[in-house]
Amino acid sequence: MDGEMRRITAKCRAALHSLNLPERFTVGQLLAATSEKTGREVMVQEADLSGSAPFGMVLETATTYMIFYPRNTTRLHQGHIILHEDAHVLMHLSEDTGAGPSHGSGFEAVVRTLMPDLHPDLEPRVRGRTTYEDAQEREAEQFATMVQARLIAPVLQQRADEEFPAGLRALFDVPSRGIEVPSS
Repeated sequence: MDGEMRRITAKCRAALHSLNLPERFTVGQLLAATSEKTGREVMVQEADLSGSAPFGMVLETATTYMIFYPRNTTRLHQGHIILHEDAHVLMHLSEDTGAGPSHGSGFEAVVRTLMPDLHPDLEPRVRGRTTYEDAQEREAEQFATMVQARLIAPVLQQRADEEFPAGLRALFDVPSRGIEVPSS
């Protein structure tokens, strides 16, 4: 692991630790803890984010962070997107200084499609990214990956303790017991 990845991992661990979550937690508990820490409700909403729209986006108002995630992908991918956007809420939105979607960014149209009744004078801050080249994107990806691995680990352990038919075990290389899941 290079120095940049160590820095990102340490920042993500610190952000997760700052939420004071139990060892085993749910996405709902994570979002509630983020709400408590930021002082704004964090809500999630499935949306039609196809075409040139980002995979996920955060709409920020004075009282709420609304995380939009696509309906046209797998549940696992939806979960990852929600965690990724929550990482931006938790670690980055206080660092951002933009006031809202810039004209021509494509986000204005997405917001108006998702929220057609939004008053025209209300210009919420919108954060959506379509590139993974900047540091904030790498941090959000690492946070989502770390949290998703932690959420999935108990399921993998439970499944490892179940007996699998020999044919399935051979086909999918599922050990009969004891998948070792690294602890965080």
